[in-house]
Amino acid sequence: MDTLEAFDAAARLGSFTAAAAVLHRTPGAISRQMAALEGDLGVALFLREARGVALTPAGRRLHAAAAEALALLLGAARELRRHGPGGEGGGTVRISVNPSFGARWLLPRLPRFQAAHPRVAVVPVAETRLVDLAREGFDLAVRYTAGAAPPGLALHPWLREELVPVAAPALLEGRPRTPDALAALPFLHDTSDAFWRHWLAAAGRPELLPPSGTVFNDYNLAVGAAVSGLGVLVGRSALIAAELRDGRLAEAVPLRVPSPRAYHLARPAGGASPAAEALWAWLLAQGGTGA
Repeated sequence: MDTLEAFDAAARLGSFTAAAAVLHRTPGAISRQMAALEGDLGVALFLREARGVALTPAGRRLHAAAAEALALLLGAARELRRHGPGGEGGGTVRISVNPSFGARWLLPRLPRFQAAHPRVAVVPVAETRLVDLAREGFDLAVRYTAGAAPPGLALHPWLREELVPVAAPALLEGRPRTPDALAALPFLHDTSDAFWRHWLAAAGRPELLPPSGTVFNDYNLAVGAAVSGLGVLVGRSALIAAELRDGRLAEAVPLRVPSPRAYHLARPAGGASPAAEALWAWLLAQGGTGA
């Protein structure tokens, strides 16, 4: 199974490095597995190219069978999760979430779901990439997007949030709470300046965006930097409610702007287990704004 999974990932992604990232292994380990597989079969499965790998005719033949076998195994696993453990009303639900959303929104609320559904085991899996739900055995996912559903995926608009600049109260002390006052503060960014550009445009001051700022690859880090007083961050209401409530962060400008993106619930098209349906319905009931 381990080799089959690695072969399928490398074949789909056209890269040992990409397959290693998806499977949380090293590129060297994937390369050695594929070399061993080719040695066992006595045929070349991949053409090694400068920018990745491509399947040989033998590789394409094997991948067609491997992909079908994996789909059958994952389908059987989902069927088993529909009925156990715990008998009727129980089961396991695997849900893919972004790390910051999982830590800041889902986990604090999950005990309420578990109290209502004690026989359902929820397994959140934090990923920054867009997982293939059906292929990788996920029942549900939370997607933060403005786009349409890709083929084979049911996507439901769910949780909207607002954007507002926030900073540590000490950093804002004695400063006017106006857009112009932001120009004197260091700007913090979550992966890009897209949210800053959106908020400043809505505030009528797009020229205030500085040419540079500290960029974080995870929103948890960006929030931590803002709490520590390192600068001002565009707060996303679904993810900073706790910091605003307990006073670790304050609104630098009291102007909330609807985010250009929304959280969507996603699941593979087709049937779902009773356990997954229960979590889906519960999540829908939590929708609305992210405040």
